[in-house]
Amino acid sequence: MKRATKLVLTSLSLLAVSSAANAFDAPQRYTNNSDVQACYGFAMIGMDSVINSRLGVPAEHALELAKTTHVSAQGGPTYSMELLNNILNAYLWQDSPHTYAINMFYQCAQRQEPMRSASIEPLP
Repeated sequence: MKRATKLVLTSLSLLAVSSAANAFDAPQRYTNNSDVQACYGFAMIGMDSVINSRLGVPAEHALELAKTTHVSAQGGPTYSMELLNNILNAYLWQDSPHTYAINMFYQCAQRQEPMRSASIEPLP
């Protein structure tokens, strides 16, 4: 069961990131932008984490998603603090999973300079 849960979490997260290019038939200039895709994936991982919390999946099973390929000085794995906070905060979220995803996408977009720009130039 534990292994199946990790597989579901990983599969959903990978699906969220890979499906970003097709989401809502967005204009090509947005779907080709890696910042937009990263924010979409970040939001979908948060939404999946809210759903998993409601289904009773322990938070420890989701932590695997936040591991980085780096190894700490102590020899253990390191974690993406941004992704770890996203996942753990999702477990405490009281509103709908969709609302959490919207909030996470908005916060991520605020950190991305090209998406904050008021320029009328197309995004790179």
